[in-house]
Amino acid sequence: MTDARYDMKTTFPGRVTIIGAARSGIAAAQYFAARRVDVLLSDTCSTGKMEKTVAENALTGIRWEARVHTNAVLDSDLIVLSPGVPSDIPVLIKAREHSIPVWSEMELGFRVSSAPFLAVTGSTGKSTTVSLTGAALSAAGIGNVVAGNIGLPVIAEVPKVVAGGFVVAEVSSFQLETIDRFKPEAAAVLNLMKNHLDRYTSEEAYYTAKKAIARNLTPGEHLIVNANDPLLRAWGASMVHQTRIVYFGDDIDGNDSFWCDRTVLRYRLDGTAGVIGDLAAMKLRGSHNHDNAAVAAALAKLAGAPDEKILQGLC
Repeated sequence: MTDARYDMKTTFPGRVTIIGAARSGIAAAQYFAARRVDVLLSDTCSTGKMEKTVAENALTGIRWEARVHTNAVLDSDLIVLSPGVPSDIPVLIKAREHSIPVWSEMELGFRVSSAPFLAVTGSTGKSTTVSLTGAALSAAGIGNVVAGNIGLPVIAEVPKVVAGGFVVAEVSSFQLETIDRFKPEAAAVLNLMKNHLDRYTSEEAYYTAKKAIARNLTPGEHLIVNANDPLLRAWGASMVHQTRIVYFGDDIDGNDSFWCDRTVLRYRLDGTAGVIGDLAAMKLRGSHNHDNAAVAAALAKLAGAPDEKILQGLC
């Protein structure tokens, strides 16, 4: 069951704890402080570093703690977690025992945004793919911001999206650990490889975290998966009753697909075949970047961009 206590458009929490004082945490603290919410910023950094962070980011009006996450964290209506902080630290286990919702900054940005999301996750290629997607949308005159794990906090960027625009979000497994209602219009999973096993107990736990990007998808949205990744190909087949599947990297007969025939990017979508164009002029080289371009083209096409403008943006 999702938590509907705070939609961030009409209902705000009275007290919020932000755990982690890096870019995402600072942006979240600034968002709430500007709305006169009581904010506690908690980080395990040194006291001196926290004092400097608070001063440099005009956060002198908030409460903060350094060196350790104390039980003051639990005196909150909502906890927003920075992606670099594990979601199973003791104070967060206590928070869940007290039924305090714990959100990623990605979840917060999604709730604040009036624009739909196009989301990309995977072990490699995320930054390239979201950048290509943003370029394709911009070439088509569709407003967008590219944010998330690429280095720009979502909560700081979503207010910049014009009406009719999109948030193109690079999403890490860490951010997906603490989503709740997050539901992009289209989500892409590029690949699954051994990664972050210092944080996860197993490969399967890491893959499960990645797959959470599709948790709330319905038949009204799209899930884009790698046709050449056996794990994702099988997962896509298992998801057909939940949402609409689009494959990339190969022409999967009878299915919506985006793929390269040598350097020519082709697609089949909703029963219609088409050609985006020749990627020979694309500055990024290599078959892996043709795959990234196929995903970007799928996302841009689903957002309403015409073929010729998508090609222009990709190149």
